Amino acid sequence: MTSNPYREDDFGRASEYMRLALALLGKYKIPPTPFNYRIGYEYVAGNNPPLKQSFDQLSEQAEGFSAEALLEMYHQYVAEDERAFEKLRQELKSIILDVQSEFQNSGGNLSNYARTLSQFADILEAPTAPKVMSSEVQKVLSDTQSMRESQRQMESNMSQIMAEMGSLRKELEQVREDSLLDALTGISNRKAFDSGLETTISESREQGSVFCLLLIDIDHFKQFNDTHGHLVGDKVLRFVAATLKRCIKGKDLCARYGGEEFAIILPDTDLAGAHTIAEQIRVAISGRVLKDSASGQAYGRITVSIGAGQYCDGELPNDTIGRADQALYQAKARGRNRVVVAES
Repeated sequence: MTSNPYREDDFGRASEYMRLALALLGKYKIPPTPFNYRIGYEYVAGNNPPLKQSFDQLSEQAEGFSAEALLEMYHQYVAEDERAFEKLRQELKSIILDVQSEFQNSGGNLSNYARTLSQFADILEAPTAPKVMSSEVQKVLSDTQSMRESQRQMESNMSQIMAEMGSLRKELEQVREDSLLDALTGISNRKAFDSGLETTISESREQGSVFCLLLIDIDHFKQFNDTHGHLVGDKVLRFVAATLKRCIKGKDLCARYGGEEFAIILPDTDLAGAHTIAEQIRVAISGRVLKDSASGQAYGRITVSIGAGQYCDGELPNDTIGRADQALYQAKARGRNRVVVAES
């Protein structure tokens, strides 16, 4: 069995995603088959930005959503992690069967050797002709040598199996890490953000500490994309992600929240500190003139709007997110390229 990628979605959240997914499929007249519904769910949940980008690009094309294009999207962006985990599962199963076989063979050899020694002990208990004794000693020596060779072979095989297990462990860890990274920007994805937020809330409750959340949205990104193209838009997303990483430190976590929106968790940080960090981010991004490294063509400056909210003891993750999101909405409504801090 493959792992459940939606185990952290509660009833309310999953129900809302279901409603949004069906509405999305209905908008483009896509049949809500199991595969198509999974694509719609991934899209509205914001867990799979590459799929969202591919979906948006396909929606702008004249031919629209063909059954073949949807199936290819499913296999490329949804089933990829599942195939990786299934491959590792099969390899681990093969190794376990090898280990079982080794112990079964070893057990059979030990049983035969024990029988030989028992028979020899019986011979020693009674008067035995020298010729028979010599023959029996030779048999014990021969079986002892065979047992030694068998043990050496088993040790060699077990060493190889342990090496394979170590290699698979590293591969599994890499797959797990990749599943928490945004493929385009290289920072954490929505799944990692959700997990990190729950961990931070738990630590805050246990330690009585404060933490803040920043939601960052690139201003007029769709217009920028339409003007310069998706490839340039992708470079902008990578630039923003790299800037966010430079502006945080320690246990801070930055993630691509979905589309052109990013999120940062700031443990042990109050609203004043969060505001300072948010301003540093805003200035660092708006102060850079973006150019094409090859042609030298200038694309101008981009700006971001940022909403900051502080976690209040006892509230749910969506409450903190909602407060930061409301602050982000106010930042945009007040003219963009600014930071707004939500009242606790």
